[in-house]
Amino acid sequence: MHYKIESIGAEFSNKAISSLEQRFSAKASEGYKFHSVFQIQQPGCLGIGKSTITYLAVYVKE
Repeated sequence: MHYKIESIGAEFSNKAISSLEQRFSAKASEGYKFHSVFQIQQPGCLGIGKSTITYLAVYVKE
């Protein structure tokens, strides 16, 4: 089994949702199945800036 993880950001406007659909479809055409999405917090620059929240998508290919 092979996993692929990519950042999908945290913006979910109508345009961003359409773009996300296209990204998921592109991964499916490469043979990956969508597995899950989870939230992470990324530290700020040099660990002193404001941290940001983003989401990661996980795909799997057997």
